[in-house]
Amino acid sequence: MLQTLAYYLAFLIIGLASASFGPGLPEFARNTGAGLAALSSLFLFHRVGYIAGSLGGGRLLDRTRGNRLTGLGLGLIALGLVSVSRAASLPVLLASILVLGLAQGTAETGANTGVVRLHGDRAGPYMNGLHLSFGVGALLSPLIVSASRAGTGSFRAAYAGFAALAALAGLWILRLPDPPARSRSAGEAGRNPLSFWMIAGLFFFTVAGEAGFANWAFSYARKAGLASETVAGLLTSVYWTSLTLGRLIGISLVRKLGPLRLLTLIIPGALAGSAVFLAFPDAAWAVWTAAALLGFFQASAVPASFTLAGDLGILSGSTAGLFGAACSLGGMTLPWLIGRFFDATGGAVFPVLIAASQAAALACLAGIRMARRKAGAGRG
Repeated sequence: MLQTLAYYLAFLIIGLASASFGPGLPEFARNTGAGLAALSSLFLFHRVGYIAGSLGGGRLLDRTRGNRLTGLGLGLIALGLVSVSRAASLPVLLASILVLGLAQGTAETGANTGVVRLHGDRAGPYMNGLHLSFGVGALLSPLIVSASRAGTGSFRAAYAGFAALAALAGLWILRLPDPPARSRSAGEAGRNPLSFWMIAGLFFFTVAGEAGFANWAFSYARKAGLASETVAGLLTSVYWTSLTLGRLIGISLVRKLGPLRLLTLIIPGALAGSAVFLAFPDAAWAVWTAAALLGFFQASAVPASFTLAGDLGILSGSTAGLFGAACSLGGMTLPWLIGRFFDATGGAVFPVLIAASQAAALACLAGIRMARRKAGAGRG
């Protein structure tokens, strides 16, 4: 149980760090003298570091102690947070963000793999709890950053607190024994490539839809004249609240249904939410409905997919790293595409690409089920 709690704490810290950048942008601008346009590179550097950490960390997980790697990743997160909060120039800030992303990708891959190795076929509820911890951190982070700024005039106290927590968590995980590795994973991934790539696609398109909606819902509501600035801000809060609630409920649902049945329920649900938005893009009620449905139904897709990969025997350190990289690529690609065409289309590209991402996720789920049927027929 202590190991599970340690992994949960790691994900809480990753959520705290990831959600701190947006509220910190004005202070980053003051500290570095850079404009907001230049600071947009911050998110790109973070994603690139995250992908590198996921891929590199995944390969190292198959060659070294997983808890050692996760603990060191958390220690590097602590250093990265301190460096980010004190960066006085844009190059130093971007380098610090790159290192922070690298550390987060490594720690996330280690925690994801650790939970599956620790709990085996019973990992489903624990995996949902792991990703719920990230959501709790992401919800708390802006509040803590705002409180730090209100109390001290700077976000540095918040970042120092996050860094101290990361360092302590890293030391804790370093002292814990490693869960047993499941050596069959890599071989099964090679024998069942369709399942592997379909699960990777499911990660990519699910996180693409999450990041696309969360990053652009505010701007769309304002551009379309559907909400005031204050109300548009609440739209994003509704999305994250629904996502957190969905992960909480998913803990019991995945225990009752199993990961594949749960995915069969929630992936069409997310598509339905995006379809309502696509059908009525100029209606305020449709945007709010999409925020609630997308958040709720997307919530358990990533943890359930990790659990399914473990059940299918295709989750090794390397494959977990590749899945993490797929998540990061999705989270980087769709928001960029929306931004690329947002002004030119008057925002109309937003509901189209959100719906397309969820339709693609459903196609990947169909591919997983097809691979399962083929595997069953082959054994028969």
